Amino acid sequence: MSDTSWRHKWKKIGARNWGEIRVAWLGNIPKFPAVGAPPEPGLENLPALIAVPFNNNNDRFPDVPILRSNSLWEAVFLFHKCAHTHLAVQRIGQQGMHSWSLFNAYHSAYLGARGIMTLLGVPTPLLGSGQVLLDLFPEPLKKNKHGSSPIFQEFVIVRLAKLDQRYLWEAFQRVLRMTDATCWDIALRDALLNVDFEDFSRPRNKYLYKASFWPPLADITADRALVDFNKLFGAGLDIAEEGFLLRLCFAVYRLFEQLMTDLASQSGVIKLQLDGSRIFANTGLPAIECYTNFVTQVSAGAA
Repeated sequence: MSDTSWRHKWKKIGARNWGEIRVAWLGNIPKFPAVGAPPEPGLENLPALIAVPFNNNNDRFPDVPILRSNSLWEAVFLFHKCAHTHLAVQRIGQQGMHSWSLFNAYHSAYLGARGIMTLLGVPTPLLGSGQVLLDLFPEPLKKNKHGSSPIFQEFVIVRLAKLDQRYLWEAFQRVLRMTDATCWDIALRDALLNVDFEDFSRPRNKYLYKASFWPPLADITADRALVDFNKLFGAGLDIAEEGFLLRLCFAVYRLFEQLMTDLASQSGVIKLQLDGSRIFANTGLPAIECYTNFVTQVSAGAA
């Protein structure tokens, strides 16, 4: 599939307002059996969703039972996965294996990108024999004349080919671009939008596919000092910088964290999930010193 045809798919993701989405989620909070419990049954195993007779026309469909609560549950679980891998990145880095920390940072960022999309109502599950994009908050066909929050009772299915990671990043950028969210760090969002979507995964791919590649961090046979790791994220999201993948991990997680924190401010159930996640549970501890330094840096820049 060419770049142009993928962009044609992503154009079906319309404008969305986080405040309206948050209101909609508050009416669909799942019953979590425990903090960090995986979604049950999950979108890919949701019988009512599997039974929807969608085709290539990308039709709108009326809601099916527990679609929205399952989608929110999936977003929360992706936040837990993103936070878990985020903490793993820092623990490995603190032990002096900075290069492999960067490799893992990419995967944490990828999980975070998928999670942000899902929390904004754009999951990409496998249904039947193929992958699809859902839009749970499509732009209303008719304008609301009274200015109140729309009532979302339908969703869109867009059929996809197998979703290559670089096109997931392109879709992620489309969702960021189309979302109005006042709780976000806009500078971080803009930095993510300024990266070419094909560049996100390239630094990670070098580890796997170039036999003689290893980042010039001098750690392939010996560990590096913690002080080097704590400044590796640099000052900006630049693909040419050694610490690009670490900063990418932090930037994506930060935006995800801000959405989750905002939703948790309106829901005690979501707050329990947030407080029990890996980064929140380790707030103030040396385990996340590097991320704390990053937050201090970007907060100072925003101020």
